[in-house]
Parts: sequence; structure tokens; C-alpha cells
Amino acid sequence: MKVGRIILGDITIATLAVVLWSPIVGLTPFDPSIVRAALAITSYVAIPAAAVAINRPLLGMGSQDEPRSINPEARGDDHGRGDELYEALQRQSKLQHVGGYASDAARQVDAARRKRHQIIDMLSTGKLTPGSLAWSRFASGIEEAESTIRRNAALVSSACTSFDGNDYVQLYQSVSSGTYRDDNIDDDLQIERLRIYQETISQLKGIVGNNEQLLLELDRFASEVSMQAMTPSDESSERMLAEMRVLIEEARRYD
Repeated sequence: MKVGRIILGDITIATLAVVLWSPIVGLTPFDPSIVRAALAITSYVAIPAAAVAINRPLLGMGSQDEPRSINPEARGDDHGRGDELYEALQRQSKLQHVGGYASDAARQVDAARRKRHQIIDMLSTGKLTPGSLAWSRFASGIEEAESTIRRNAALVSSACTSFDGNDYVQLYQSVSSGTYRDDNIDDDLQIERLRIYQETISQLKGIVGNNEQLLLELDRFASEVSMQAMTPSDESSERMLAEMRVLIEEARRYD
């Protein structure tokens, strides 16, 4: 809910409270009329509850703070505007310890989008007829590469959401220095927690690395298209398309 709508809701609730509880209407639980007394009691409960509900986002209790699934295929427009995955990764780039992986993933999402448009534009202006079987094969390969990069980036975003950077740093320092043995928490549990954190970091490195490999292959593909204006019969074009699909399968190992 936007701040303007919250303010409007607060004004409406305040106006309603003034009207109901002022001498104009004069609702009171001590009213001789059972109906008016019941309305007064109901308003005493409902109006404060409505105020809390409307102001929940400002109180830090709103659904906007709850993790929600992002569809990696929702790419926004041709310029990336409205791309929820990219915007979420940019926000997460400020997180402690894992922010760098979110930043890398955001860059990869943006680069993959731009590279897809570049290659498909070159294919369309080269020797391939847009919509033809050959054009569709190459275009679908490029689309699949970008989709894989985006799905991997969504995994990075999900891992960053659940990663407690402060806890990891404190736990790492405690275990490294040996001070974890001096507290009241089970030593084996602390070591296992640290192992889980480190495994997550290792997976993030792998995901970002696989995405980088796919981007490199897209760069190589784009260079080949621009230099040779490849045709369906080009051996090099078929070989690169096959190599790209191998990389795509390799990049999906974290799914």
C-alpha cells in the first residue's frame, strides 16, 4: 500500500471516529438503547483494529516484508523496466557477505537480456529469415540460454533472502577463534550451522560461475554471427549451438 493511500485511510478512520463518538451521534456503551450500546462497543474495537491494519506496512508488519516468489521468466519490457528479479537482486546487493553474489547475478540478468536482443537482431538481419525453422532453432537456443541464466539468478536471490549475514560472520569468527566452545550452545550444532552457511556460499559461487560461462558463450556466438553472418549450413554455427546447449545443461545442475 502506498503512503498516500495509508494517509487517506487514516483520515477516513479519524473522521469516522469523531463523527461516531462526538455529540453529533454520541455512541456510548452506556446508552439506554441496546442497539446503540452494541454499536458503540463494536466501534471501540473495530476502529482501532482498522487503523492498525491500514498502518501495518509502516509498522514493519506488512506483507511487503514477507519473502515472495519471483517468476524468473517475467522479464519486464525490452529495456528491463519492471523486471522484478533484476530489481530484487539489486536490493540484495547491499546484504552483508552475500551481496556481492546478488550484484553479480543482477549484472548477468541484465547482460543476458541485452545479449539476447543483440543476437536475435543480428540473426534477423543476416541470412536467416525471421520465423523460419533455422532462425527459430538459433533464436530458441539464445532464449533458452537467457532463461537458464535468469533461473540461476532467481536461485541466488532466494539463497540471499534466507542467508543471515550477521549470524554467519559471528559464527565464523566464533568457530575460527575457538570461542564457540565457551558458550552454552552445543558445539556440534554450531559447526553444522557454519557448514550449511559455507555450503550455501559455495553453491552461490558455482551458480554465478556457470552463468558467467553461459554469458561468455553468448559473446562468442554474437561475435561469430556478426563476423560471418552464419547460415543454417554453417558447421561452426551448428557446433556453437550444440556447445551452448551442453553449457545450459551444466548450468542447470542446481535446479
